[in-house]
Amino acid sequence: MQRTRLDQSPRRPDPHRAAPRTPAAVSVGTSWREMPWSLRILRAFLGVTFVYAGLQKFLDPGFLHAGSPTYIGTQLAGFARSTPAAPLMRVLEHVPWLVGVGVAVTELAVGIAVIAGIGLITASLIGLMINVVLWLSATWHVHPYFLGSDSIYAVAWLALILGAWQVGKARPTAHPSGRSRDPDAVARRAMLRGGLVAGTAIALGGVASALARPPNAASSGITVAGGSDRAPRDPARTAQPPRATGSPSPKATPSVQGHTIANLDSLRVGQAVGFTAPGVGPAALVRLADGNVVAYSRICTHAGCLVGYDAGAHLLVCPCHGAEFDPAHQADPTPGSPTSTPLQMIRVVVDAATGDVILPS
Repeated sequence: MQRTRLDQSPRRPDPHRAAPRTPAAVSVGTSWREMPWSLRILRAFLGVTFVYAGLQKFLDPGFLHAGSPTYIGTQLAGFARSTPAAPLMRVLEHVPWLVGVGVAVTELAVGIAVIAGIGLITASLIGLMINVVLWLSATWHVHPYFLGSDSIYAVAWLALILGAWQVGKARPTAHPSGRSRDPDAVARRAMLRGGLVAGTAIALGGVASALARPPNAASSGITVAGGSDRAPRDPARTAQPPRATGSPSPKATPSVQGHTIANLDSLRVGQAVGFTAPGVGPAALVRLADGNVVAYSRICTHAGCLVGYDAGAHLLVCPCHGAEFDPAHQADPTPGSPTSTPLQMIRVVVDAATGDVILPS
């Protein structure tokens, strides 16, 4: 049996044995120059887009505030409707503020890292995961599939990952002959660069959040009925001429029981008023070009944001992803909208005696 001598001196490295090889450090300029133009264009587009996406969330005053049209919590609830990522969305909607900040900072960090070439493949993998999750939730119901942006973003990230890997594989490597190329030093530099990316992302998010307008109760172009949710009457339009006898006009008795939303005298053609429907939530009452009134839920069937009303286009429009719904045609989505499901219709009745639009009880 062989015995190991405790006083045996350690073996010296074999000078003829190949030393470990580590990737040579690459500057930002070199990381761009060594790529073909096809990858440069793709890299620039994805990097700038993710920086913009992150900043947009911090600049949106309603993104982190419950009750606003673009609230992240409402979007998460919408993403959970009949999508493969529903279980994940139901977990995340319990911490909407944390999810909103986390997603925004991560998008900023990914965009900065891709542009600067810091951990390019790692950052691209994170970007790929973000768009895959969004594809399985936010744009899962977009038909046909090529209208959904997240699926093509996922393919774009995959192309960038493979291209960056091929470029890195062809890059010459160097022996760690000096301290600057020591593996530990390389790891420390990688950590420092990663920390720089994270710090820059957080700083940009903080600046954008500080520049954002204060949140308000605006409802994206829909006049919200105040008090009892009844729109104020216009005295000039509702005043009745005096009777010949000089006696006051008897007050009409409502023939429909329920909650009054508005009166036809105060809701002109092409206008909309917001109200809350029991069991439905935020809703919109719209007076159509033919004088009839219709009511729909304001919860977008794509991502759960609250739609507003574009009086010029006579459409209900989602502020998050641009979905448009035509109130004159059962709130069907217009061509090109990221959803094929119309808004939920709400039954309302016009009281012929008073002209009130009533939500039946």
